Amino acid sequence: MKVIKGHVRNKNQPCGCIAEENVAEETIEMYCEYHISIKTIGIPLDRHNTSHSGQDSESVMEGEPLSYGEQCIVTRDQLRQAHFSVMENTPEIEPYIDRHKLYLETKHRNQKRAWMEKYHYNSFGDWLKNEVEKELEVDGENISENLRWISHGPHYEVTKYTVYRINGYLFRTRSRDGKIHQNSGVSVAANDMHISRDDGVTYGKTSYNGVLQEIWELDYCERKIHLFKCNWVDNNRGVKRDILGYNIVELTMLGHKNDPFILASQARKVFYVKDQKDKKKSIVFVVPPKNYRDAYDDGNDEEFSTVIFSRNDNILPDVGRKDLGKESRNDYFRTECRGLLIRKPK
Repeated sequence: MKVIKGHVRNKNQPCGCIAEENVAEETIEMYCEYHISIKTIGIPLDRHNTSHSGQDSESVMEGEPLSYGEQCIVTRDQLRQAHFSVMENTPEIEPYIDRHKLYLETKHRNQKRAWMEKYHYNSFGDWLKNEVEKELEVDGENISENLRWISHGPHYEVTKYTVYRINGYLFRTRSRDGKIHQNSGVSVAANDMHISRDDGVTYGKTSYNGVLQEIWELDYCERKIHLFKCNWVDNNRGVKRDILGYNIVELTMLGHKNDPFILASQARKVFYVKDQKDKKKSIVFVVPPKNYRDAYDDGNDEEFSTVIFSRNDNILPDVGRKDLGKESRNDYFRTECRGLLIRKPK
């Protein structure tokens, strides 16, 4: 019902709006399916399709750098931040994270939560390496190659790129953005933990917006992992939502400086438009991927509507009588399509 209600552009003729919207969507779907089986003449192949051949494009989306790589030696703290971000986003390491936190809570019971988190961040890499080495001596079959190489840590030399393509998006670092194009806007959805006196600890999904600064490639010998280093906007001070449902961010209000890295596969592209009322603030617009595929047949009916129209519940604000003046409400209603009159039962 939410999708169908979103089709209504004229509250006086809802049935006509829904019918016209369905006809338009079905027509576009038919042409999309028709063009898939046709070989284009004079049009190059989709260069934004970065999934490996023979694998599901939704489950595996491997990106590729499009610029020259520069070998750099970074500081120890920066390398630790990048390595910790990789470990946090590796499913095979999640059980070890819980074990390490339980170990710290048992050994340091009188310490505060902030101290625990900081100590976990500083000591988890070395602790994981020792644990994996102990398990390899006992039974090496239960340790995968991916877990083995990641636990040993990355090479101290990092390869940096300026252009990267993944998930149907083309990303450029902030230094490569020009006056015409903007490809450095990044957004990521993360699980957040909120601590309050009334509700205690609560978890929820939050979107973070930022600007891409550097693209890193960590070398784990048998595997190379790409990370985005970004300047993130502080969600507490630099983000707000206006009455029309758009996110307004202040890109100079930075935060989350201790966690600047995300996996390249987690990034979603956004576009920042300067607010005309306040030049310091920008409006966030989500950019659809270049290799967008309609998911109507997969049971996700909202996917198609969110690409054509932005998520905005106030798209038809009510017009007051004072604002109309001498005009009538009927001047804004369509008369070429007949509506269905529903009488309220007495």
